[in-house]
Amino acid sequence: MADAEQNLREFLDKILDEKKYCPREIKIQAIASDGANYTSAIFLVKVTSPNRNDLNLFAKVAIVGEVMRPRMNAEWLYDTERFVYTKLVKVYKNIEEKLNVPQEYRYVFPKCYGCNAEHGKEIVVMENLIENGYKSYNRFKSMDWEHASKGVENLAKFHALSFAFAKYQPEEFQEVTADMRYKIGSESKVPTEIMTEIWGKMVNNALSVIKEDQRDAVKKFLYSNNHFHQYNRPLGKPVIAHGDYRMSNLLFKKQDKEFNSIAVDYQTVHAGNPITDLLYFIFLGSDEEFRKQHYEELLDHYYKSLVQALERLSVDPVEVYPRNKFDSDLKEILTYGLLLGAAFLPAVTVEAESAPRVDGTADLQDFLFKSNDLYASRFSEIVNDYIAWGAI
Repeated sequence: MADAEQNLREFLDKILDEKKYCPREIKIQAIASDGANYTSAIFLVKVTSPNRNDLNLFAKVAIVGEVMRPRMNAEWLYDTERFVYTKLVKVYKNIEEKLNVPQEYRYVFPKCYGCNAEHGKEIVVMENLIENGYKSYNRFKSMDWEHASKGVENLAKFHALSFAFAKYQPEEFQEVTADMRYKIGSESKVPTEIMTEIWGKMVNNALSVIKEDQRDAVKKFLYSNNHFHQYNRPLGKPVIAHGDYRMSNLLFKKQDKEFNSIAVDYQTVHAGNPITDLLYFIFLGSDEEFRKQHYEELLDHYYKSLVQALERLSVDPVEVYPRNKFDSDLKEILTYGLLLGAAFLPAVTVEAESAPRVDGTADLQDFLFKSNDLYASRFSEIVNDYIAWGAI
C-alpha cells in the first residue's frame, strides 16, 4: 500500500505540474473498498493551491501482484479502463455534441484527470463524485424501483452510444471492437487443474445453500455452462457493453426534482451484447421479491429507455435493435443470471471483514468466498426463479 501511495504521489505531481497547480498541498487518504474492489488500492485526494479552486480527486492504483496479474487478466482490465477514459469518452462526447443532444440526456462519465500506463503502476485519477453530492447504494440491500429504473436508464444511454458509434463511424467502430473480447474466465493464464478445482469449490458452495431436490439440475447446468465469454459475445453485430454493471459500480445523486446515476468502473468494457449487462445488473442487485414485482417492468423500462436514447441520437431502433431481437437475445442467454449467482454473487454479498486482502499478495484461493445468510437467501431465490421459468 505504501508503494501504491508513492506511485500515486509521483503521478499526481506530474498531472498538477501540467495544470500549473503550484505551489500546492496534496493530502492523500487511503480508503478500504470493503469488498467492492479487488484490483486496485483506492485513495481520496485533496489538492489546495493559492488562488485556485480546490481539487477533490479519487484515484485507483494497480495493486495486483505479478503472480496474479496474468491469472486475473489484469493487463486487460487496466488497459480497458484507460482506453475508455482516453478514447471512448471522446468519441461518445463528440457524437452527442454533433447531434446536439440536450445536456440532461447525455451519458455522463466521471471527469478523468489522467491515466498512467506504466506496468505495475497503472493509475486512474478522477473527480471525487462523493464531494459533488453523489452517494453509493448499500450493496447488501436489494435494489428498489427508484434506483433500478434510473440504473437501466443510464445503461440504455451507454448502449445507445455504441449503436450511434457504429452508425456514424463504422470503420473506426469495426477497428475498435475487433479486439474487444470479454476475457474474464476465458483467457487467464491459470492452469486447468487449478481452475477446475476452484470452480468445483464455487459450485459446491452454491449447491450447499439450495434445496436438495434442486441440486442435480443446478449442478448439471453450472458444469456445462461455465464459459463466460459465450454469454458475453456479440449476438449479431457487436455492441460495446459495460461488463460489470452493478449497484456497487453506480453512484446516485438527488438534487431538487432530479435524480441521476453515474457508472464509475470501466475495466471490463467489451464488444458483446446489451443483455448481459442487464441481467448482471438485475441478478446481482435484486432479491426474489423485487423481481416478482418489477422484473418484466424493468426489462420494458430498459427497452423503452434504449429506444428514446437511440432516437435522440438519430438512430432508428427498429433498424438496429428491434424489440423482437431484444426478446430473442434475452431468451438465448437468460441463464446467465444463474451463472452469475454462483460465480459473482458471493463477492457482492461478502461482509467487509471477510473480503480478501488487496495488498498485492492475494492468490486465486483468496477469492473463494464463504457463503453467508445473505448469499444463501439470494442464490436460492435465483434458483427458484429459473426453475419457475423452466429455464433449467
